[in-house]
Amino acid sequence: MMHTVVDQIREELKFRILSGAWHLGGRIFEEEIASELSVSRSAVREAVRLLEQEGLIVREAHRGLYVASPSNRDALEAAQLRAVLETEAVRFSPAATPGLLAELESICRDFEQLERVGDRVKAVQLDRSFHGLLAQNCTNDLLLRKFHDLDGQIAIFFHWFMAHVPTRIQGVGQRHRALVQALASGDPGVYGQAVEDHYLKAVEELARHLPDTSRAARDLAQRARGGA
Repeated sequence: MMHTVVDQIREELKFRILSGAWHLGGRIFEEEIASELSVSRSAVREAVRLLEQEGLIVREAHRGLYVASPSNRDALEAAQLRAVLETEAVRFSPAATPGLLAELESICRDFEQLERVGDRVKAVQLDRSFHGLLAQNCTNDLLLRKFHDLDGQIAIFFHWFMAHVPTRIQGVGQRHRALVQALASGDPGVYGQAVEDHYLKAVEELARHLPDTSRAARDLAQRARGGA
């Protein structure tokens, strides 16, 4: 499959956000990106527009572009929707094979290793891989696309946790292993309850650290790292 210049720019900027290379709430300048990547300003503008649709970049009138920072409402709505989509993705999937369960268990062990060394950035990346595996065999293609549409927003919430609540990495392996156990039960209802608990309990904890508006969250993120 061929990728256009816009696709390539979009993937590069998305990588910078989701890898933590660009801080939450950080200012983005289209002209600097165009110069750095040796591409047209119009191509950058279109890539940024697509990332705005994904919720990874926000545009404020008369203020510019910023890497998204979640508000309480952002986190709650995304978590509620992701829990529903993940439950249904599993419901529309064949029964989990021993191979899939073993792969998921291996990731849980990787999570535990990251806990020990405190590698919060890799934990965010691993979380995306874990949940992608859970949904990968969904036979409803539209549902699967909608599921992945939320990947970036969920990663941003996890980044916020790791940056502002460093202790959140503790127990990350155990929390994900609970999902593996629910999946192994073969009961979609059991899995649905487990995944709802997984996301919504995280939002409850996140709410204690997030402002109520995206702009306030962005300003807080900037102050936390001494940005302007």
